[in-house]
Amino acid sequence: MTTSKQNIKILKKVLMSSELTRQEYIRVQAVFLNLAGYSHKEIKDINGKSEDAIKEWITNFNQQGLDGLKTQPVIEPHHHILTIKQKDKIKQLINKHDPRYFKLTDEFWSVASLKQFIKKKFNKEYQSRKAYIDILTYCGFSYQKVEFKDSRANEDYKKDMKLRLQKKLKKGVLRMYW
Repeated sequence: MTTSKQNIKILKKVLMSSELTRQEYIRVQAVFLNLAGYSHKEIKDINGKSEDAIKEWITNFNQQGLDGLKTQPVIEPHHHILTIKQKDKIKQLINKHDPRYFKLTDEFWSVASLKQFIKKKFNKEYQSRKAYIDILTYCGFSYQKVEFKDSRANEDYKKDMKLRLQKKLKKGVLRMYW
């Protein structure tokens, strides 16, 4: 078991080396300052990180040594669920057909309809909305703002009013003042 003085020497040596990433340096520095007698609040003021993070780093160092302060590699990215082949198949299908062809409720392709389609076809599901937007972009689609139409608007009434207005303008009955 190493003593506090030995740990301080080890951490000081590690801080002097240039093999650390920025985040690893901050973690090692926080543990070093803690062993040197600084309080968690003082360390927080120095490195700008939360006291909870500092406590976690100290615990990790006490349990795992320097390995507890190193950045852990990501084993598998979570955002790549579909393969390129599957994305190409989706691109081929949704460019040829609208969602109703696949017995989906939407008239046009949207995030919701694409999510249903991928779930149905590949039994896979993304967590974020942005992932589906990226797939739509990959397929050549672009975002279009929905234009709502007032269902109360009567086309016959509009045509009738337009004809009346034109007749009044021709007769000179209608006057406009500015």
